[in-house]
Amino acid sequence: MKLFNFINQPNSDVFKAKSVVKVEQLTSFDMIYVYHLLSVGTKLNLEFTEERLTGDIVYIVKFNSFVLGFITLTGLSKLLFSGEIELEATIFNLAKEKYLPLKSLELSVSKKSLKMVS
Repeated sequence: MKLFNFINQPNSDVFKAKSVVKVEQLTSFDMIYVYHLLSVGTKLNLEFTEERLTGDIVYIVKFNSFVLGFITLTGLSKLLFSGEIELEATIFNLAKEKYLPLKSLELSVSKKSLKMVS
C-alpha cells in the first residue's frame, strides 16, 4: 500500500492549483472557424497580456492560433497565477447553439509548470 503515491508523481493533479473563470470578451472573428471543435474538456492556451493598475492579470484565450477571448484573474486566482507567462486551461462549461458562435465559455485554469520549493 502506497500512502504517499504523489511523491513519485510530481506532475499529478495533487500539486496543481486550479481555478474556474469565465471568458469575458468572447471574440467572434476567429470563433467562426473553430466553434464546432470546442467541447467540454478541450484544452486551450492562455498567454499573458497585461497587468492592470488594480493588479488584476489579463490573459488572452487561444485555441491553436485562433483568439477566442480574454480572461481577467482577480482575488485569490491572481495570487495563485501571478508571474506566469502561459497557463493551460480546459473548457469547463460552454453555451452554444447550432451554427452560431458561443454565448458563454467557462475555463478551468491551471499552471503549466510546477515550481518545487524547498
